[in-house]
Amino acid sequence: NLRDSGLSDKAGAAVAIALTRAGAAPVKVVKFGQNRDLFGQPLCALGRLLASNSEIQELNLAVCELDEEACAALFEGLAASALKTLDLADNVLGARGAAALAAALQRGALPALEELRLYKCALGDEAGVELLQAL
Repeated sequence: NLRDSGLSDKAGAAVAIALTRAGAAPVKVVKFGQNRDLFGQPLCALGRLLASNSEIQELNLAVCELDEEACAALFEGLAASALKTLDLADNVLGARGAAALAAALQRGALPALEELRLYKCALGDEAGVELLQAL
């Protein structure tokens, strides 16, 4: 649990990359919530982590100030993911981020998903409907 730990962009990437290494202990829950400097490289590394680690069942990225571009990098790794809970609450996903998530879901991403937290994500009406249809 690295929630609200002040991780920098570089440290977040290092943690995500370390979790993808062969021989790393299986991890079922990844909590990066309230780390506001996770952009670009850490999210791409998290996407790779999700794609390579079928053990992860919960990912918490709430209040990380994720934007549309950051989410697109993350959602690329969702296809093979076994996530049951994805918490993206209180991030500015916007219409483009919601559309990227909807597209991933329509491609069959997150087949085990049971809980998706998207409150306070500035989705808008159309993006919200698109996401509901993708679920």
